[in-house]
Amino acid sequence: MYIVIVGCGKIGSIVAKELANQNHNISVVERDGEKLYALGQGFNGFITKGIEFDHDNLIGAGIEKADAVLALTDDDNINITVSLVATKIFNVKRVIAQVVDPGRRHVYDALNIEVISPIRMGVNSLLGRMALATTEKLSQLGQGFEVVRVVNHREPNFSVEELEVKTESIVSAIEREGTVILPVLKHSKIKEGDGLVVTLHVKNRQKLHDYVKE
Repeated sequence: MYIVIVGCGKIGSIVAKELANQNHNISVVERDGEKLYALGQGFNGFITKGIEFDHDNLIGAGIEKADAVLALTDDDNINITVSLVATKIFNVKRVIAQVVDPGRRHVYDALNIEVISPIRMGVNSLLGRMALATTEKLSQLGQGFEVVRVVNHREPNFSVEELEVKTESIVSAIEREGTVILPVLKHSKIKEGDGLVVTLHVKNRQKLHDYVKE
């Protein structure tokens, strides 16, 4: 894949090197020369030094032929701008942006931008270890649907079908004691402590959250 990574901070640099090591064609756009230098001499991707949302810089980085664009700067405004430019102007099929301030997540959602939220993921991971996790959004789909992960704290055990009917959702994977259970069958039992990957409409998220907390 040809992937344009916009932003070469801590996350961007790690992702760039990992993907390059997997033999993807990587092009990085970053205004800070020191951050680009930190990629190291062994980095075999393409580098563009300049303003991240500048059209000429993005074109020079190969956005017109990109299979994916990752907006990973430390500025939400830049990430949102780059995402919109990539999708609306250059018609890039896959665009993912980093949410820097979790309080601005709603802006990305309103614009239908697929996101990762490292801070939110870290908080949810910590709360999950304390058995206090809330519903974690993994991906935004079209028409109000999303993929979420939630930890079940409900007893006694209940079936996948029961959960799906009660919450109007589809369970796509079950995480249990370090393993992933696939495929998920309707009669499969969900146990306390199971992590569930679920697809549902945003209007039913609270219903799911409440059901697994009882």
